Amino acid sequence: MLRRLFRQSSTYALANVAAKLSGVALLAFYGDPEILSTADFGFLGGLNAVMMFGLLIAGVGLPLGILRFASNPALSPADREAVPVTALTLAVISGAVFLAVGLALAEAAAGVFLESSGRAEVMRWLVVFIGFKVVSDVSYTVLRQRERVGAFALLGTAEAALMVAAVIAFLLDGQGLAGVMKGYALSAAAMALVVTPMLLTRVPRRIRWGLVGPMMAFGVPLIASGLAARFLNLGDRYLIIYLLDAEAAGAYEWAARFGGVVNSFLVQSFVLAFTVLGLKSLDETGSPDLHRQAFRHFSALAGWMVLGLGLFVADVSRLLTDVPAYIETEGLVVLIAGGFAFYGLYYVVVNVLYAAGRTRAVAASVSAAAALNLVLNLVLIPTVGIAGAAVATLVSYAVLAVVTARTAQASTPADYPWRALAYVVALTAGLWLVAAPTAGWDLPARLAARAGLALAYLPGLWLLGVYGPEDLARARDLVRRREHGGSTPGPSEER
Repeated sequence: MLRRLFRQSSTYALANVAAKLSGVALLAFYGDPEILSTADFGFLGGLNAVMMFGLLIAGVGLPLGILRFASNPALSPADREAVPVTALTLAVISGAVFLAVGLALAEAAAGVFLESSGRAEVMRWLVVFIGFKVVSDVSYTVLRQRERVGAFALLGTAEAALMVAAVIAFLLDGQGLAGVMKGYALSAAAMALVVTPMLLTRVPRRIRWGLVGPMMAFGVPLIASGLAARFLNLGDRYLIIYLLDAEAAGAYEWAARFGGVVNSFLVQSFVLAFTVLGLKSLDETGSPDLHRQAFRHFSALAGWMVLGLGLFVADVSRLLTDVPAYIETEGLVVLIAGGFAFYGLYYVVVNVLYAAGRTRAVAASVSAAAALNLVLNLVLIPTVGIAGAAVATLVSYAVLAVVTARTAQASTPADYPWRALAYVVALTAGLWLVAAPTAGWDLPARLAARAGLALAYLPGLWLLGVYGPEDLARARDLVRRREHGGSTPGPSEER
């Protein structure tokens, strides 16, 4: 099972690399104030939050409902087969209602989120994006549930490429922020019109209205937890706009785009695979062994990625922009990326609650973390500026992971390797602090020194005991089995 998790996560990650590289191409345009002003880039960060909130509300918890009900052994085969089209029907209804209400309220929403009701066009395109994306997400989720990783990755990459091409075209046409939202909307609409017919040709066209109640009972509480989680991720954008200004939000959004590499490349790739395999593992064995193993491996990999971002993000930013406020954000990037690393660990431990159907407990823990995040932002942003928002994000995600793990103990006790996590945090922070004085060095010397520190992370894991001789033996067994066709499992194999 662990090998399936690694294989599927790697495939998702490759797709996310393509999407992220496309996003870097967009940063070259976002970083030019003549194409998109710093203030509008700050507003874009806020609109991304609005999009995520809207998707959660319009999606009524359907993605996780599909994952849970389509593979739930307690349901009859006929009911499980009816889950995709039942969910699709609900998504079409919900998306249409959201679209109608959103278009009617576009001017008012522009006044709230863009400080000008005259920019209603931006909000209209945003609502169109949400309406179509809710529908296409059903098809994507069915692919995940059926472990059709390659098809999911291919379609996701195509959608990202289409979105980037459309956004760049509209930006070069001088359409500014409205053009960005139009590019989002057109790509979502195009993919919905492609993937929905594909789904309908591959699943029984059967609706079971009796599934609607249980799916809503499972999914609706997740709206609250999802809104709170998105506030943890994105809510600080509007707090920065209101407590400071849109230009400050633009600088923070730049840092968040790079810190979000951990989220988009590692966390989301991992979650796409682990949410499915973790639920199946608990259904099949009742043991959280996969969760314990994933906790340690994810911690080690996330720590290395956070360190790498902190070491090299300033030099990458210099290639994309000459705006000092964007370039001087490497400290923010480390904090934001660290927060996302804890977010990934949260997904490991919350999977146990999903398996137990304890979605209300999930909503309670995430809501508490969001409340903590709000308080920290309100205290720290006025005193230390946008760095306060980054600190609030890191602390809130760390608390969320710990509290959720403790809550999940009542359902399925799991001895997570917290000591290994502490060592990873200490190693990452220590190497980053060692690198700090090299910021003023000449480019060749700086890159050489920082590359050396990035490589030092690997033996550091061994010296601190995060990995040991038994892991080396396990790796040798795996290589040996692959050399002999992989048909003879050894006693030290990790499932």
